[in-house]
Amino acid sequence: MRRFTQSKLGQAIAVSLLAGSFSTSGIALAQDAAAETSEESVEIISISRKRPESLQEVPIAVSALSARDIETAGVERPADFISLVPNVSIVDAANVGDTQVNIRGIVSTRDAESTFAYVVDGVLITNPNGFNEELLDIAQIEVLKGPQGALYGRNAVAGAILVTTTEPSEDFEGSVRAGVGNAGIQRINGIVSGALSDNVRGRLTASYNSIDGHYENIFTNQDDVVDFLEDTTVRGRIMWDVSDELTLDIRAGMSKVEGGAINFNAVFALPSFVGAFNQPAYNADVNDHDFVFAFNVPGENEQDNVEFSLKADWDLDGYDVTGVLAYNDLEEYLLSDGTSASFYGYELTPQCQTDRATLNNAPGVLGGADRTDLFGEFFAPFGVFPPGVEFTGVYGPYTPTACDGFQYQERSQTDFSGEIRVTSDDNDADFRWIGGLYFAEIERDVVVAYGADQGQGFLRQAYVPPTGPNPTDLLFDDTFDTSVLSAFGQIEYDVSDKMEFAFALRYDYEDRTVSNNVPNVTASGLNVNTIVNGVVGPINPALAGNPNGVPDRSRSFSQFQPKVTLSYELSDNVNSYASYGVGFRSGGFNSVGTQATLDFWFNASGAGTPGDAVNAQLLVSDEYDKEVTTNFEIGIKSRLMDNKVRLNGAVFRTNVEDNQFFEFFAGPFGLLRAVTTIDELEIQGFELDVEADLSDSLKVFAGLGLLDSEIKENRNRPVTVGNKAPQSPDTTYTLGFSYEQPVGDDYWLTTRVDYQYTGETFFHTLQGEQTPTIWDFFGTLGGGVPPGPHPQDFTNAARDSFSTVNARIALEADTWTLAVYGKNITDEQYLQEVIPAPEFGGSFIHPSALAEYGIEFTYNF
Repeated sequence: MRRFTQSKLGQAIAVSLLAGSFSTSGIALAQDAAAETSEESVEIISISRKRPESLQEVPIAVSALSARDIETAGVERPADFISLVPNVSIVDAANVGDTQVNIRGIVSTRDAESTFAYVVDGVLITNPNGFNEELLDIAQIEVLKGPQGALYGRNAVAGAILVTTTEPSEDFEGSVRAGVGNAGIQRINGIVSGALSDNVRGRLTASYNSIDGHYENIFTNQDDVVDFLEDTTVRGRIMWDVSDELTLDIRAGMSKVEGGAINFNAVFALPSFVGAFNQPAYNADVNDHDFVFAFNVPGENEQDNVEFSLKADWDLDGYDVTGVLAYNDLEEYLLSDGTSASFYGYELTPQCQTDRATLNNAPGVLGGADRTDLFGEFFAPFGVFPPGVEFTGVYGPYTPTACDGFQYQERSQTDFSGEIRVTSDDNDADFRWIGGLYFAEIERDVVVAYGADQGQGFLRQAYVPPTGPNPTDLLFDDTFDTSVLSAFGQIEYDVSDKMEFAFALRYDYEDRTVSNNVPNVTASGLNVNTIVNGVVGPINPALAGNPNGVPDRSRSFSQFQPKVTLSYELSDNVNSYASYGVGFRSGGFNSVGTQATLDFWFNASGAGTPGDAVNAQLLVSDEYDKEVTTNFEIGIKSRLMDNKVRLNGAVFRTNVEDNQFFEFFAGPFGLLRAVTTIDELEIQGFELDVEADLSDSLKVFAGLGLLDSEIKENRNRPVTVGNKAPQSPDTTYTLGFSYEQPVGDDYWLTTRVDYQYTGETFFHTLQGEQTPTIWDFFGTLGGGVPPGPHPQDFTNAARDSFSTVNARIALEADTWTLAVYGKNITDEQYLQEVIPAPEFGGSFIHPSALAEYGIEFTYNF
C-alpha cells in the first residue's frame, strides 16, 4: 500500500490541487492537467484519517472534489457540491443557516446538533448554522460517508465534510472576480496572497454576493423581499514558520448575511373536508401547488458571524503534535408573518378587522372585496370574510392581513473549542498511530416568539410587553450550555504488504444545561385563544405549573465510539475494505413548555381541554435521548484501464437508535418546533462513483446512490412502523462531463455539464396513515367546521422526483477567465422542502430556485 511522506504530500497536493490559487495561469493549468499521465500526478490526497493518504487507498467511502472540479463546476455554496455526491442531499429553506444535510438516510435535525462533522482546515465547526457559508478560495472538499465518530467525535453519526482552503503563497499573487446574472445576481470577490516576511505568509479573501430572488410578493409588488440574499464575507489566513519544526496557522473571518425567511405556502391534507365542502383543494398534491407570496410581514433573516482559530503543527523526532484553538460567535434572528389566522386568535383586533374590510376573497355579491389574487377562489381552499362574519372562514398562514400575527426567532451561539493531537510521522512504517484530546464550551440561545401584528411595526426582541407595538403572546426562550470532553486514538497496522488492520476508539462526554429566560407574565390578551374562562393565560404554558419560574434542567450524555477496519489490496489497482463503526449524537432539550402546550391542545387529559377532542396520543417531551448509529460496510476502490478509469463502490447497513427527528406543530397557539426520536431505524444501501478519462480532453463522471430504509419502532407514532426514513430518497444519481480544448495558441476552452436526479421523498414519518387533527376539536364548537373526525392523510405530501442540469463554459487565458454559467438550466420547478404538520392537517411547502444564469470575469495577477 502506497504511503505519503511529508515531502511527497507537498508534491502530490501541489499537483492534485492545480487551480488551487484561484486558477492562476488558466492555460498552463489546463494543458498541464491534460498532459499528466503518471499515477501520482493525478492523485487526490485524502486527509480523512488525519494523515495524508491516496484517496483510492483510504478505506472509507469518500467523494472528493479537487480545486479544478470546484472551479469548473461553479461551486459557490454547500448545495453546489452536495448535489454532485450520491446518497447525499440538502434542504436549504427556512432561513440562510437552516440547512439539513442527508447522508445515507440520516438527516440533520432542526434545533438539534448536526449529524456530520464539518471541518475547515482541520478545525471542527461546532455550530450547525455555520455550515451554509460562501465557499471561497477552496482547494479541496471531501465528503466522508458513514459514522466517523471515532476520529471526528460528537455528531459525526452520518459522516464528515472536510474543506481545505488554499494556503498562503510565497510569491505575491492575487485575483479579482466579478459576475452578474438574472434575478438580480451580483458577485464580486478578491484574493491577495504572498510573503509578509521571510517566514510569514498571508492570504486575504473578501467577497460580496447578492441576489434579489426568483419570487415576488404580489401584495407589496416587491421582487426582492422573498428569497433574496446578501452576503458579505472577509477571511484572512496567516502561516508563520516559527522554526523548521513549528508552524502556526492563524485563521480569522467575519461575515454578515441578510436574506429572506419562512417563505412557505400551506397545502391541506384533509380528505373529510373535500366531501364536507365539495372542494378537492382540501386534499391537494403538494407538487401541484401554485405558489403565492402575499404576506404583509416580509420575512427577514440576519446573521453576524465572527470566527478565529489557531492551529500549531510541531514536527518532532518520530511524531508530530497538532494543537487547535477555535472561537466562533454567531448572532442570528429572523422575523416573519405568522400562521394563527386560521384559528381566529387575532380575529377581533382592530388591525385584523381593518385589513379584512378590503383584503378578503368573499364574492362581491356577499359584500366582499373578491381579492382572489391574494387568497385564490373563495374556499378553494381559503375563504376570508369581511368584518361582521366572525370566527368563520379558512384564512391560511402568512397572509396579507394582520390576523395571522407574527413570529420572531433567534438562533445565536458562542463556542470555544480546542484539540491536541499526537501523530506518528512515518507514514511508511508498518505501525502508525494517532492519539488526542478535545474539549468544547458552547452557549446557544434559542428564542421562538409569537404575537400580535398591530400594524405598528416590530421590535426585534424576544419579549414585547402588551404596551409594545407587537405584543408577545407565546414565548420560548432558553439558554443551552454544553461542555464537551473527548479522548480518541487510532492505530493502523500493516499485517502484510497487502493487508491493513485499523482500530479507532473515542470516548465523548457531554454535560448539558438549559436555563429558561421567559418572564413570569401573562399574554397580552389580544389572542382570544390565550383566554380560558375569562382569564388570560401565562406567556408560556410551563409557567402554570411553575409560578416561581421554570427551573433549570441538566443532563449528561456519554458514548464510546469504536471503529474497526480491515483493508486488503486485491491487486495493484484494486483495493477492498470492510468496516464496523459507531457514531453518537448527544441528546438534548426542547424549549420548556413544549410538552405542556401540545398536551393541552392535542392530547386527551379528561380535564375538558381541546386535547380531549383530538386525542392524538403524542409522546413529545421537553427533552430527548441521545442517538447512536452503528454501521457495517464493505467497499472497493479501483483504477482501471491504465489508470484512466476510477471506479469506487460500497454497500452498507446502518442501524440507528433514537434517531432525532424534527416535528412541526401548528395550532391556535401559533407554531411550535420540537425534536422527537424514532426508536429504531434501519437503512441499507449501495453507492457507486465512476470517473473516466476518455481522452486527454474529455472526462466523464457519474455517481449512483440507492437506499432502502425502514422504521422498525416509533413509540411516538406507532402507525409509522414500516415506513421509509424521512427525507431520504431511494435513488439519487449524477452524470456529467468536462471537455477542455485549446483555442489557438493563447486560449483554452473548458465546458462542464452536470445532471442530477433525486427520487421521490417523504419528509415525515407519516406517509399516508390517517391521524387526528385540531379540526376534530373545532368540529365540536359548531360554526363553519362540521363535526369530526377530520384526520390528515399525507399520501399526497411526498415530493416528486426531480432532475436538474447545471452547465459552465469558460474561455481561459494566461491571466484571465471569462465564463458563462447556468444552474437548473431546464428551469425545473420542484419543491425544496415539505414540512408536514400532522395535527394541523396539512403541510408547509417551500419552492426551489428557478433557472439561474450569468457571466463572470476573473483576472489573475
